[in-house]
Amino acid sequence: MSKLKVRKGRSETVTVSLGFDASGEIFTSQIRAEPSQTSLLIAEWEVTFLTDGTDGELVLKLEDVITAQIAATSGYMDIMRMSAGEALPVFDEPLEVFFQGTVTA
Repeated sequence: MSKLKVRKGRSETVTVSLGFDASGEIFTSQIRAEPSQTSLLIAEWEVTFLTDGTDGELVLKLEDVITAQIAATSGYMDIMRMSAGEALPVFDEPLEVFFQGTVTA
């Protein structure tokens, strides 16, 4: 996947398959204006496990009330994994996100 589409004014759900037992880990994910921790924060994903985490399936969700407030047209995201107190990346590099307007109110 080269870019992730987020529709403004809609709830968005993305499933991420990690391929390992992630049940003992904590995951967070943010969308920022640039691929930098100090860049403007656009939105923060709600990250949960699809089941109990042993299957390595994560669910990232943005509610429609959040996406409706996004003014940006693009940004970058990654997923941080906290394992034994150490912050580890999930992706090799940040993923580009683009925000698409919607027609039906």
